[in-house]
Amino acid sequence: MKSAKFRKTAALFLAAGIAAVSAANALPVRTEASPVSYLPGVTDEMTHPEYWAALQDQRLGAGSSAQLLATAPSIADLNRRTMAQPSCQMTDLEAVPACFDGIAQREALLKGAESDFQYFKSSGAIYDQAGNVAGPEFYAQILANTQDPGALKQQFIKYGICTERTDVRSYPTMQILTDEAGDVDFDYFQNSALRVNEPVVIKGRSADGLWYLVKTICCDGWVRASDIAVCSSKEEWQSAFQIPDDHLIVVTGGKLYLEKSNRNPDIAGKMLTMGTTLRRADSWEYTPAVTNRAAVNNYAVWMPLRAADGTYQKKVVLISQHDPVSAGYLPLTTQNVLNVAFTMLGDAYGWGAMLDSADCSSYIRDIYKCFGIELPRNTTWQASMPAVKCDLSPLPQDASGDPAKKALLDTLPAGSALYFSGHAMMYLGRVGDEYYVISSVSSMADPETGKYLRVRGVVVNNLSMKRLSGKTWLNCINMAIVPYLAAPQ
Repeated sequence: MKSAKFRKTAALFLAAGIAAVSAANALPVRTEASPVSYLPGVTDEMTHPEYWAALQDQRLGAGSSAQLLATAPSIADLNRRTMAQPSCQMTDLEAVPACFDGIAQREALLKGAESDFQYFKSSGAIYDQAGNVAGPEFYAQILANTQDPGALKQQFIKYGICTERTDVRSYPTMQILTDEAGDVDFDYFQNSALRVNEPVVIKGRSADGLWYLVKTICCDGWVRASDIAVCSSKEEWQSAFQIPDDHLIVVTGGKLYLEKSNRNPDIAGKMLTMGTTLRRADSWEYTPAVTNRAAVNNYAVWMPLRAADGTYQKKVVLISQHDPVSAGYLPLTTQNVLNVAFTMLGDAYGWGAMLDSADCSSYIRDIYKCFGIELPRNTTWQASMPAVKCDLSPLPQDASGDPAKKALLDTLPAGSALYFSGHAMMYLGRVGDEYYVISSVSSMADPETGKYLRVRGVVVNNLSMKRLSGKTWLNCINMAIVPYLAAPQ
């Protein structure tokens, strides 16, 4: 018998307009052979978003995948509630106090770093990027660089805009700290990443002057100073990212690159990543020749730049109309969520969003940013956001394979976020007796040997895949969230 808690949760999903019906068999099938390899149970047609949209249309009714799931006002309200939820670890940057104790901050940084480094030292062999065991000198140099020589008892924040897609580091260093000698695609010091035109609050500098200590909307950390432009005022800073809906341009693909130009090396080949938001320029704001080209079949947008003295500048640049961009946030439909998610299928996984890539939680976060939704940074924080959710950890298991979890998954729309400890994934749907997800995966158990398989990519897989513990992903899932539906207050 299902628990009262399960019945109540299932009813909540139904009340939100998510009906539980059986999966149908007839789906659009791609007949061409594919030379690409897939995980067990995954076919070529499953690697295309229209497959899962059609599945939902048959499950929930024709056209359901194209129905609007959330409006701009409801998304704005959810963002406000998420920002106000302490467990989500979000920061309203515009409300950060203008003055703080820089001396106390410097002392806290030293104490925190010493504690972290003691943990690393006690965790067994930890290596630098050359494959050497990280020793006292390695840690001492990094500790020293956290100490801002210009710190003051009464110190004022500065306002910055990111001008390059850049990493947010736990410490002011590009040195890599890894648990496997030679594995320089993993780094304990990597925290997150910033998109171009993303705002930060600057709270200090490193001892060598090459790094800023910043607050972002979803985390704190160190960012290369060369990738941040300092604004002359709070008003100039706000004008960069507070963009009217009718002037908003959003990057909806994994990566796009501005065209190369010998005349304009400051913007040539600049990389923009999913979720980047820019302001469209009015025709009267630029000359007929933009970056030495006519603005035909292109969006003319304002691009932030860093002047030689580190201050904020901006310049009109062109983005082709066929690039993966949207005029305004995308309408939040299941079809659009799937379309965005599958643009990154096969892309590399990046721990903490390193390597200009996405890890599991930043993948989910970047997708929903295309619709104007601000998700917290990591899996634990995302799972605590004030959205419609269900705690799956207490649901019973038996030899038939988590029937209560399966019953709940049958009520979820594609695009829902699923979680287990250390991993976030996007739900796609059920085919036969198997449930499928897409996510940015670091590793899993090899389906043939059961041993460690380094995946490190965005993949589609079913929930029968196993972790190294021997448990299936379905066994381990402990939380389901519909990220765009606010929980009842």
